[in-house]
Amino acid sequence: MSKENLDALLDAARKLPVDEQRQLVEQLMKETGRVASTPDQVQEALEAVEQTHGSLKGLDRDTIIWLAEDEELCGY
Repeated sequence: MSKENLDALLDAARKLPVDEQRQLVEQLMKETGRVASTPDQVQEALEAVEQTHGSLKGLDRDTIIWLAEDEELCGY
């Protein structure tokens, strides 16, 4: 699956009502063999996603420059 298709799929999943998002998570966990022990674990996972949604940021310009110029990291 291409990145564009995956991004479109994730955007569509974010637009689902919360109950349908919960059902989707449960179904994906079952199909991947990662079944949660309890519905509370599913709820905790959904809450973690909701709390962090949109809060993760990429590296700032100065950090990227530092990483690129750092002698210890050269070649990695």
